[in-house]
Amino acid sequence: MLHGFGTVAGTPMDAGAGTPMDAGGTARRVTRSARDAVARVPGAERSVAPAVARAVAILELLAENVAVPLGLSEIARRLDIPKSSVANLCATLVDSGLLFRRDGAFSLGRKLAELGGAYLASADEVREFRDACRSLTTAAEETVQLAVLDQMEVIYLARHEGRQYIRLASEIGRRLPASCTAAGKVALATLSPADLADRLHGLASLPVLTTHSLRSRSELLADLETTRRRGYAIDDEETADGVVCFAVTVPGRYAELGPAASPWAVSVALLKARARDDRREQLVLDLQELSRRLAPLGREMFGSAPDWR
Repeated sequence: MLHGFGTVAGTPMDAGAGTPMDAGGTARRVTRSARDAVARVPGAERSVAPAVARAVAILELLAENVAVPLGLSEIARRLDIPKSSVANLCATLVDSGLLFRRDGAFSLGRKLAELGGAYLASADEVREFRDACRSLTTAAEETVQLAVLDQMEVIYLARHEGRQYIRLASEIGRRLPASCTAAGKVALATLSPADLADRLHGLASLPVLTTHSLRSRSELLADLETTRRRGYAIDDEETADGVVCFAVTVPGRYAELGPAASPWAVSVALLKARARDDRREQLVLDLQELSRRLAPLGREMFGSAPDWR
């Protein structure tokens, strides 16, 4: 048994490849309500530059609907913004390269890829993550990821591809339900009881990615309690059939995405057929080592995370 909660969290890796389903198996989206996009821009309601807040909301909306370009009327309807304002904002975003327009519909522009790449290239934790992954004894052969919790979702920031390649739904920059992923569950397990209760308030059911995904608050709370006792989280085909994941938190990594604390985590994914007990133990040890290497960066930037044990 491996111990040391706050250092290791293992859940079968966030690797879903299927379409999200509701509890009855019906396909459904996992993304948050588009109509709430303006409201979820931090400080939008009191912003001294409301046009900037609205522009951010437009970018977020198109990111959530990346497969389908949206026209002015649809953007205005979903965000509850006057169509004339949307037209002006989109024209400016197109001119700057942040949006692309074709046949009257808008999608994300290439400039966003440049900006995202520049961020990742300059982020100390991403560089250190990539360097550290290459030196891991066993996990270097697998797919290792760095993620951050945002409300009830996880955002993937970086990935190490080992020799044992597997196809994952957790692309860089993509969000997945925290309740389905190893990284998400271990991050949730570090929250204070009040913070966790606030995030779960009003949730009648949980997003479902596979038949193994947790479906209720009670199931999630029981899983989080097990994670705390075990010291790491496990995603047992909860994101993708045939794939398991283990994850650990990064001590000191408590970024701020809006008003809520946002713990960071590292995870490793592999085919379930290869996840023997001896290999799992070594992978968790590797994640602990990776977590220790990343922890100083977190403490320098954000200070120490609270201990809710």
